[in-house]
Amino acid sequence: MLGIQYFKAEPTEFARIKVGGKVKKEGEGISGFYMPFKTTIEMVSIAFNDQPFSFQEFSKDNQEISLQGGFVYRIADPRIAIGKYNFSIDPRTKHYQTDDTRKFPEHVLQLVRSEARKVIQATPLEQLLIMGEDLAQKVTKSLTDMGIATQVGIDFKTLYFEAIRPRPEIAKALEANYREGLLQKADEAIYGRRALAVEKERAIQENEMKTKIEIEQKRKQLVDLEGANILKTADYKAQATRKELAAYDGVGPDMIVAQALLRLGENAARIGNLTITPEILAGIMNGVRTSK
Repeated sequence: MLGIQYFKAEPTEFARIKVGGKVKKEGEGISGFYMPFKTTIEMVSIAFNDQPFSFQEFSKDNQEISLQGGFVYRIADPRIAIGKYNFSIDPRTKHYQTDDTRKFPEHVLQLVRSEARKVIQATPLEQLLIMGEDLAQKVTKSLTDMGIATQVGIDFKTLYFEAIRPRPEIAKALEANYREGLLQKADEAIYGRRALAVEKERAIQENEMKTKIEIEQKRKQLVDLEGANILKTADYKAQATRKELAAYDGVGPDMIVAQALLRLGENAARIGNLTITPEILAGIMNGVRTSK
């Protein structure tokens, strides 16, 4: 038939064919013949899209920061999207006839930025610089709670922040503070190691001194014990001697001399030489006479 053309959407494309303003056919990957002069075809991609972004905001302490990242989404309900934006195409080239295809992700970005601004303006700069993942989670939760899926018909999958940067001069100042903090921590670590070494040395010296004191105390105890033993031995010897001498109480000198000579005679085999001088003999004889 003259003027009749054929259209086919891809499996990841949702298309709506309208004739005279009335929907004749719609769905994913649909195809069919159409009359160009009275047919309008609208189409949206239902595949996942990664939309990058970059924008500036101010932190709680009024510091400007730049945020770079992106979000992954797909149009889960294309009927809502088509109802809000003009996605009409040229069926032959599939080129969009309006710029609403750019407005759609921009609208989503504005929602992301709006929710991110609430968190950023309530957070100090230094905390923001390290909260990329936390910021993404908070913004995603806010978008989910506000029902972004029902507003524009999208399935918001992932939000990420690749970079959160302050102005260059602020970054240099923070780097200097951070570097100074690292040097201070290094000094504290060195001081801590030295203090620990001194403490260990002191503990070693205390242990050595304690050991010496214990050794000296044991030595004193040993000396006291040895001294006591020596005194006891001397006492026992003195008592024995007194008892031996007590046996001679009332015995005359002649008997003592005779006893001595008897002992000498009993031990004569062990006596090498015995010299009795005239003086000794005279003394013995005198003692004998005196006892008579």
